[in-house]
Amino acid sequence: MKIVLRTNWHYLIEIKTILIKTTLKCFLIPFVLLSSSGLYAQVGIGTTTPDISSVLDVSSNSKGLLMPRLTTLERDGIASPATGLMIYNTTLNDGQLNIGTPSTPSWIGIKGNEDPKIDCVVFGDNISTTSTTNSLVQGMTISPPLGKFEVSFNAQKITNQTFSSSQASIDMAKIYQDLTAISATNTTHSLVFGNGEILFPGVYDLAGAPSIAGSLTLDGAGDTNSVFIIRGSGAFTTGANTIVNLTNGASSNNIFWVSNVALSTGASTELKGSLVSLSGAISLGATTNLEGRMFTKAGAVSIVADCILTKPSDTSYIDLGFLSTFAMWSSAGAITDVATSFITGDVGTALGVLTIAGTHSGTQYPAGTASTNLNTVTTYGLYQNGIEVANSSRAINSLGSVVLLQAMITTLSADEVIEVRWKVNSGESSLSNRTLSYHQ
Repeated sequence: MKIVLRTNWHYLIEIKTILIKTTLKCFLIPFVLLSSSGLYAQVGIGTTTPDISSVLDVSSNSKGLLMPRLTTLERDGIASPATGLMIYNTTLNDGQLNIGTPSTPSWIGIKGNEDPKIDCVVFGDNISTTSTTNSLVQGMTISPPLGKFEVSFNAQKITNQTFSSSQASIDMAKIYQDLTAISATNTTHSLVFGNGEILFPGVYDLAGAPSIAGSLTLDGAGDTNSVFIIRGSGAFTTGANTIVNLTNGASSNNIFWVSNVALSTGASTELKGSLVSLSGAISLGATTNLEGRMFTKAGAVSIVADCILTKPSDTSYIDLGFLSTFAMWSSAGAITDVATSFITGDVGTALGVLTIAGTHSGTQYPAGTASTNLNTVTTYGLYQNGIEVANSSRAINSLGSVVLLQAMITTLSADEVIEVRWKVNSGESSLSNRTLSYHQ
């Protein structure tokens, strides 16, 4: 039998070996765990096989995931909410996700964005009513969701008032007032325009009698809404064979030759724009071709042999009222032409004699023409579930052109009906381009 003697030295070596192995295991176990966590960073709750695309896979067929529940005020108090942060908003009863940044959060919910709610109904056809009791404005019905909203109705009113001499005189006075109220942009131009000149948009205010000689080009500088207003304290005239040309967007609708007294053209003038006088006669010389209008508050308006007068077709820079369809008008003077003249546009006078002998395309309104339907008043109102909303109604007479209603409305259910109703005291009322809308 072999006897092995163990010394203290051997025991020391064995103990050291055990300590080294133990230390190595303690070091390797966390390393292995960390390596596994990096390779398989997934947690499954209620499942042993979490989806490979998820970090956390919660599985249940009897319970749900409960997010933190915050009011809107509490949510907005979160400091630098991370992009993708999720909460349940108890104020809005909606789950929400921050799709913005921590510095500029933008919360989107399951039910939709927390942006203002907006909706509208729009119709462009013309409708009329003769009802003296409140009836629905066709198509103007809308149902907002639960909440508090500003409701608006706007529409273009089609006047049902027919032409009257008295109203045209009022419109004439306003036209002259509007043209003279605009501030001048140039007061240094000479009294003579033309002779090959190119004139740019502006308001030219001159002391004396302005005139045009030779050719004059009105350059709109590329603006189809450009305006030319030439005002003179004295009589306005053109020389024989004067030609006014338009270029770069200039339009006869927005050109006005204005005088305190008379305006006249020489023979064979080709002129663009409206001739407007405060208290003088307006006349065209033989074979003049005017694309414009002839309006005066006091004085005769006349054209002679072979003249052509054509009313501009588009909307004018100045509100012409009932005179927008007219080529000739005098509030206190005669209107005359000759057998060889040509007029396109309505003609009329408030006090003088009306004599049209030439070719005329338009309507003639002699002095004393009275309006019908003048006293029609239309009342419009917003209604909620058949009940008029307090302070929402508005009464507009026949001369009104725009209808606008506004009111704050609170809905207590999602099926409430908001609508617009109207009625007339007498006669007929018409609308076009109507819109009913709401927004928070």
